[in-house]
Amino acid sequence: MRLQKNSKDAAIIRPATMNDLKQKYDATTVAVMRQALNEVVTDRRFLVRKSVTPLQVAEHILQQAASGERDLNRLKSSAFEKLGAAA
Repeated sequence: MRLQKNSKDAAIIRPATMNDLKQKYDATTVAVMRQALNEVVTDRRFLVRKSVTPLQVAEHILQQAASGERDLNRLKSSAFEKLGAAA
């Protein structure tokens, strides 16, 4: 969440956007994120879920990476937990 002031100086809280999460990733990290995304969206647990899109999974993986996660299995586990919560 980011705190933003409007013209009347009242605080407005809005969710973080992908622009707020701008990061630079090395090639290894990008490869791990890509592999996590590919493995999640081709898994039957994802294929039976209609409420979560590949884009939402990708955003989730990016958020996890922005918070410092680099482990393939933890990225995938986190994405599958998100799928379970969306059910």
